[in-house]
Amino acid sequence: MHGGKLLQLLRSLSRKEWKEFQVFIASDYFNKNQNLVEFLNFLSAYQNDLDSPKLEKGAFIKKHYGQKEMDEQKFRYLQSDLTKLLEQFLMQKEIENDTFQQHYYLLKALNKRNQDKFFLQELDALKLKNEASQLRDSDYYFNLHRISELSYEHTSEKRNRAFDTSLQQVIDNLEITYLARGFRYYCEMINRRNILSVEYNLSFFDELVNYLRNGIFDDVPAIQIYRLIHITLTEPQNLDNYHHLLEALKKHEHLFSRREARGMYVFAQNFCIKRINRGDSEALTDIFRLYQAMVEKGLIYEGNYVSQPDYKNIVTTALRLNEADWVTQFIDEYRDKLNPEFSENAYTYSMAWVHFTRKEYDKALKMLLRVEFNDVYYHLDSKSLLMKVYYEMDEYDGFFSLVDAFKIYLRRNKFISDLQRETYHNFIVLLNKLMKVKLGKNEMSWALFDEIQNTRPAADLNWLKMKAEDCIRKAKLKPREEA
Repeated sequence: MHGGKLLQLLRSLSRKEWKEFQVFIASDYFNKNQNLVEFLNFLSAYQNDLDSPKLEKGAFIKKHYGQKEMDEQKFRYLQSDLTKLLEQFLMQKEIENDTFQQHYYLLKALNKRNQDKFFLQELDALKLKNEASQLRDSDYYFNLHRISELSYEHTSEKRNRAFDTSLQQVIDNLEITYLARGFRYYCEMINRRNILSVEYNLSFFDELVNYLRNGIFDDVPAIQIYRLIHITLTEPQNLDNYHHLLEALKKHEHLFSRREARGMYVFAQNFCIKRINRGDSEALTDIFRLYQAMVEKGLIYEGNYVSQPDYKNIVTTALRLNEADWVTQFIDEYRDKLNPEFSENAYTYSMAWVHFTRKEYDKALKMLLRVEFNDVYYHLDSKSLLMKVYYEMDEYDGFFSLVDAFKIYLRRNKFISDLQRETYHNFIVLLNKLMKVKLGKNEMSWALFDEIQNTRPAADLNWLKMKAEDCIRKAKLKPREEA
């Protein structure tokens, strides 16, 4: 049975859900096959060890069915039927957690049964319930659309069109829903195109943006915010757009779920990251303030766990700003709030940065060699930090070997965007030149200093500038006016 759908789904159940599922299939309404109840009872003995070799099909049948007639075909039917019931149970759980959906289907049933009085009462109750929600996201407007659609269906069937205003509401709410939800995905596609080497067909929304550019829907916070996000993505040089976005977020963030509000802040982060890679020294402070606000508002969580990329980026940003006390407290406080699957990796990488900042390069190196590259971002950031460690330690062989490996990785990985590839390639080239200066192969010059000053984009540009200034001092170059 290992690797099958049934055990995979059973692994996802909590202890409470196991008990609820047993009650579920014991109900004659959902299940009339008592063999399935027995089968689940056998399986429940292994709920804490669903990888047990005792769950191999042959061993399981021999242990629990013994002399009973149970060939492989019958056993497959048992597995299939129990899987279908488990899927039905999971659907039931989702419906139980979605009260709007429950009322929505009740309204459809009442309308279908011509229970007009009760339909109208329930419709008014559902309108009030939706209006009572604090959120004004695309789901709110989608629910409004569905309510108005039910109202329209009801009046249309009663041939009461002359007094019906719901048709206009159907269109209005559908339009807002589409724009609010569609704009969000549109912005994400542009963002992914900037970060990863992927292309999307955006022609329809490109045209739609012109229609929205004058703020025609700015009375709808969801559309207004995503319009501003779109501008920051397409006009990265304009700082006023960023401040307008922050003002809108501060004013309206309470109208969105924690998940969506977090996504909006991430777009603001990406704007700052582009500025950092262009050498904007103020951007580092701006993004740190964003991170602090997200920590304070609980927006660094993805589901039940702290976001691994946020944890990593908050640490590196704070250390670059010499916020040592703050970041040490953050690392310890939020370490156990990470997904256990990734927590050790995130903590190890973060501590490598702490040791690097303290100039404890041996310790930083040991930590970095333990980091697993479970995504592109970890790979890029870890390799660039490792290059910096080798540079500081004068580990020439390790450094030049890493330069070659890093260049190959950038060239071959198809998921790295052109912008990221250029950003890290420029970092490698510039640090490689500085290392050759340290090694005595090349002489330091004002020309190299200017090249580092003017190259855009480049990762860790401010650090590269500091290293270039160190080389200028050690070379005892004459000031420019004397040179």
